[in-house]
Amino acid sequence: MSTKRSLVAGSTGLVGEALVKQLASNKNYVKTLSRNELSPSNPLVDNIKVDFENLNLYQEHFKEVDEVYICLGTTISKAGSKEAFGKVDIDYCLETAKQARNAGVRNLSLITSVGADLDSSNFYLRTKGIIEDKISQLDFQSLSIHRPGLLIGPRKEMRLAEFIGQKIHPVLVNPLLFGNLSKYKCIKVEILSRAMMNCSGLEKGTKYYYYNDFIEKGRS
Repeated sequence: MSTKRSLVAGSTGLVGEALVKQLASNKNYVKTLSRNELSPSNPLVDNIKVDFENLNLYQEHFKEVDEVYICLGTTISKAGSKEAFGKVDIDYCLETAKQARNAGVRNLSLITSVGADLDSSNFYLRTKGIIEDKISQLDFQSLSIHRPGLLIGPRKEMRLAEFIGQKIHPVLVNPLLFGNLSKYKCIKVEILSRAMMNCSGLEKGTKYYYYNDFIEKGRS
């Protein structure tokens, strides 16, 4: 089997960083797009500093890969405003997907959130629903949309509420969520990232993945 060539946008975040490690450990050649200059961590990983405002200038990097993963995301507190939040979680994500589509990439993976809904009254969930809708209209051969609940992993910047949630949720909340509610269970980023890798290009059309899918695909 030939080695896959993967591109990850948003490689410094919790999921993106774990995903890059998973892909490289699977002997994939990985290109990462980041706003910052990064030191090489693996001979299979090529870190590329980009300006997401002018992503068309980096089109050649999209032409050299088989699959693209979009792990871009921020928080309103970090972005500073809802408008700045939307620029990252909608504009940058959509432009990344467009560049991938224009380059002929067939398989695209996007991480959003459980509860994502473009008609939601919740700003965060509405934003996630909007980007899902916009990217689904680009007609990829295979579009994998991953909707996890609370992410469990070593965040670089963790607020008190997140720290408490990561400690309490797996023990006290997860056991209460079963049936249709299982999709709201928290998930370890190692399992999620492995599932994302294994689901890329697995099914044609748009496919939504949830907690049970992550457990099944992330442990295989």
